[in-house]
This record gives sequence, C-alpha cells and structure tokens, in this order.
Amino acid sequence: MHIVTWKYDVMEGKSRQDLVDASVADAQDYLRVPGLIRKYYGIAPDCRSVLEIYLWASKADADRFFDREWDGAASRRWETAPMTRQDFAAPVIVESEQKRVVTGA
Repeated sequence: MHIVTWKYDVMEGKSRQDLVDASVADAQDYLRVPGLIRKYYGIAPDCRSVLEIYLWASKADADRFFDREWDGAASRRWETAPMTRQDFAAPVIVESEQKRVVTGA
C-alpha cells in the first residue's frame, strides 16, 4: 500500500466552513477511483492550510491518478498554486475499530 499527502496553503480570508464546503463538494469525485482505498481531508486549526491524505493500493495507482487535469482541479478547488506532495510506503495499517492489522508491501 502507498500513502500520498498533499498540503495546500489556503488563500487568506477562507473560513473553516468554506474549506469544509469545498471538501464535501470534492468528495464525490473520489468514489470508485481505481486503486484508491481511502481519502482524508484535514484543515489546520488556523484554516491557513489543508491536507489531503490518500491511501492507495500502490504507488503506480497514485502516479496514474495525479495527472495535469487533477493538478488543475486541485489548484482551483483550494484557490492555490503552491502545493506539496509527499509519498510514503505503508507496510502496516492498524484498523482499530475492526480490531485488525493489515500488512502489505
């Protein structure tokens, strides 16, 4: 499994509700994306940045998905150009509520 995080610096003047509304509107676009297991949206306490965390079946799935079209849509959604991608291998995942540990390469 593979994790990708994207951090966006948000334009000044955005409220927490503005950021929640943008996240909710965006979320439907991520249903049934091949290779995507889960996506989280995060909002910094000061509302100056947002974080998107993606759990993928593989890095190849993530790399196929994050193309120029996605880049443009993300920039429009958060009204920002500077964004930072970080990639992580995810060899172990704990699913606490299900009381299970998932291991993968």
